[in-house]
Amino acid sequence: MVSKMPEVSVEKANEVIRQAEREDAETVFLLIRSLAESHRGKAGFLATLEDVRRDGFGKKPLYESWLAETDGNPVGVATFFMTYSTFKGRPCLHLDNLYVNEGARRFGIAQRLILCICRRAVELNCWRMDLQVEKDNKARAFYEKIGLSETSDRVYAVWDKNLNELAQKDLGTLLSKKVK
Repeated sequence: MVSKMPEVSVEKANEVIRQAEREDAETVFLLIRSLAESHRGKAGFLATLEDVRRDGFGKKPLYESWLAETDGNPVGVATFFMTYSTFKGRPCLHLDNLYVNEGARRFGIAQRLILCICRRAVELNCWRMDLQVEKDNKARAFYEKIGLSETSDRVYAVWDKNLNELAQKDLGTLLSKKVK
């Protein structure tokens, strides 16, 4: 049974930011689930602990996780994966999740997590680190304050059932539809 992540206050605490290891999988899972709960509740959260173990800590991990801890207690997480720019001929890093427990906010932990991720991006020869932020997310001001810029890129996506349906469509039928 996976428990709930306890809240931790960080006033005058010893802080460590480190790359997560396989034995941290449950902690990473709980922090990501806490992020999902803080946004829209758990309804859209489908990942399991086994998914995190397999995809984040398996033989060929699909993403990296970094943990922020205060006095040995986990208070934050950042997860990211690599992408690639064929225009620039260099890798890119996509920050997928950034979360700090409510009681640990306003102590600079998120800034330090992002700093570590940016350093990791430079280490991996990335030319860009990006993340997607919803228009109504209050953290947008924070990201701009620390130096991230909103881009003009529009993101289009297809997922789940719609992805499977699109993959099954006939190309001729698909191309015969008029574009509005």
